[in-house]
Amino acid sequence: MKSRCVVVTGASGYLGRAVVERLGRAGARVVGLTRDDADLTEEAQVESVYEKALERHGSLWGSVHCAGGWTGAPFAQTEVAAFERMIALNLRSCFLCCRAALRRMRGEGRIVNVAAFTAAALHGVGGAAVYAASKAGVIALTKALAEEGSGVRANCVAPGTLRTPANGEAPGQVPLEDVAEAILYLLSPEAGAVNGAVLTFPSR
Repeated sequence: MKSRCVVVTGASGYLGRAVVERLGRAGARVVGLTRDDADLTEEAQVESVYEKALERHGSLWGSVHCAGGWTGAPFAQTEVAAFERMIALNLRSCFLCCRAALRRMRGEGRIVNVAAFTAAALHGVGGAAVYAASKAGVIALTKALAEEGSGVRANCVAPGTLRTPANGEAPGQVPLEDVAEAILYLLSPEAGAVNGAVLTFPSR
């Protein structure tokens, strides 16, 4: 990964920070994007920050999409506004960033999207319907990218509950470092022809 340029969205979040740190140790040139850099639900802002990354580094090898949000409520009590927010934060932002990255890759490169274990397993989704639906859309989007034969590999990680201060001390949470290591592998040339994979990290 030495000197390869990789964009990481959600770089101020727990997973985003872990990914930025791991890629940095691997020698990548990391462009970490936070809310202060762009509203990733807005097309023009996404195109602008990706173009700036390209101008600064001359090429784009990878793009990792950690940005997103979560909400939960019984289905009948879920507001339309909550549905639209989850679609915007998790699926629309992923679509816009994938497209911006793909347009700036030179026939090769790596895209890694972050979904959720519940969405991949289609189990344990009760009480978080709109979150699960948006993350299932991320998986479908990743699969579609992988099948297009652009030369860019698109894969997905789908972790369960991550081990973070915000999630408390409950047992069985997924270490951030494990997910970051998997993302590094999927970005690396060593991943070879891996394409369309969904790597799951169930809570234990």
